[in-house]
Amino acid sequence: MSDPMNPQGPSLNPGGYPPSTGAPEPQRRNTGLLVVGALVALVVVAGGFFLLGSRSSSPEDEANEILAASRSGQSSTTTGASTSSDPAPESTVAGQAPSGGNSGGNSGGGAPAPAPSGPAPVITSFVTPESIDCHNGNNQMFSASWTTTNATKTMISIDGPGLYKNYAPNDSDSFPFGCSSAHTFLLTAYSQDGTTITRSITLQPRNVQMPDTGEDDPAGQSNSTSTVEDDGL
Repeated sequence: MSDPMNPQGPSLNPGGYPPSTGAPEPQRRNTGLLVVGALVALVVVAGGFFLLGSRSSSPEDEANEILAASRSGQSSTTTGASTSSDPAPESTVAGQAPSGGNSGGNSGGGAPAPAPSGPAPVITSFVTPESIDCHNGNNQMFSASWTTTNATKTMISIDGPGLYKNYAPNDSDSFPFGCSSAHTFLLTAYSQDGTTITRSITLQPRNVQMPDTGEDDPAGQSNSTSTVEDDGL
């Protein structure tokens, strides 16, 4: 129906469209919210994929990392082994070769070097009576003394190699003597490495009392002298 005040009919917008009634505005707003929500969801999903990709690695990358760690461990083990395999310094005792040299010589068939020997012992004196006086009986005692150098001990044997007694390098003692025959006294001196030297003295009896047979025998008494033997001279 026409407006009598406006014979030209309803007014138009500058674009020629009728004025808006207000109904399309809520639809535009809803549409805008949907678009914004979709964009936010897209950004969230894209960010999630980005973070997931940055935290996770492909099987090939994991294999490479494991291989690199294994190589690094082998290198550390090799370095430690090479360091611990260095030979420790060997102590050398005077007069003896290091253990490595000995093992090399033995494995090569060579005989080990002999141990160094100390100075040889020397008997400097062995003093006894020249003979044993038996005028007052057939069982006598006499004294003897001796001195040595480079010896650690001495030994006396009587009438054979059997031990009578051990002594110091320089010593003295009293020994029995039976007037029925001569007797040999052997002095042996020992050095630190076991080297020995000996000296022997054979003592003869004199003025031996003969058994009483009821006959006077002025020639019944015998006079004898001692004999000295020294293997060191």
